[in-house]
Amino acid sequence: MAQSLIKSLVRLTLGIYHTYFILYATIWEIKHPHYETFAGRWKTLTFLTCMLNCWYFIGVALHDLLLCHLLSESVNKRVKAFTDGAFGSVICPAALLVVVAFWSLYFFNRKLIWPAHMDLVIPQTYGHMMHTLLGIIALLELITFNHQYLSFNNGFILCLVFAGCYVAWIYYIFHVAGFWVYPLFYRLTKPWKKEMFLGGVVSILLAIYCIQFGLHDFFHGAKETSTSKKSSKVKKVE
Repeated sequence: MAQSLIKSLVRLTLGIYHTYFILYATIWEIKHPHYETFAGRWKTLTFLTCMLNCWYFIGVALHDLLLCHLLSESVNKRVKAFTDGAFGSVICPAALLVVVAFWSLYFFNRKLIWPAHMDLVIPQTYGHMMHTLLGIIALLELITFNHQYLSFNNGFILCLVFAGCYVAWIYYIFHVAGFWVYPLFYRLTKPWKKEMFLGGVVSILLAIYCIQFGLHDFFHGAKETSTSKKSSKVKKVE
């Protein structure tokens, strides 16, 4: 009981941390012309992932501390299945992708993703909050808690749908507002260069999904999928 309470409080603390970062560091403190354009901060994968983490940690903590005592057992199972499935299929892979993509481009050529003038706008502390701690927190959540993941195929499809929606969002912004979300895209002038790059990023995201799915099985044991549960019930009936 005490251990479960501590874990719930840790999750609530992480939710408050993400809320603080989003409200203070991103909305009140950090000012940049890019954020004043169409879609504001909602056009970057980093901000969207921070929001997903905020909703996840606060939602899960409130459910564990309060709502689970008010809801029926069947509803609690559905809530856990939804939140755990979202974490394993979208939230964790997206957070790790932010870290991998940002730092890979940064060390290759920082002008592509984080020009030097950004250091004057966004302090390095906030930069690490956005692009380093995001992935570390996701890994700690994965290792510490045993989640009820979706089956590998269903989670893979959901992760792919998320990637497709964000790619469509990037092109929609360009179509409506006439600019690319990331400076790198202005250098990809040859035909299909942008599509090849985005295809590579999506492939990395799917690879990260596969790796974190395997890591979860490694730390918590292979999960029994809903398909195997149904087949076992059929055998018992027979």
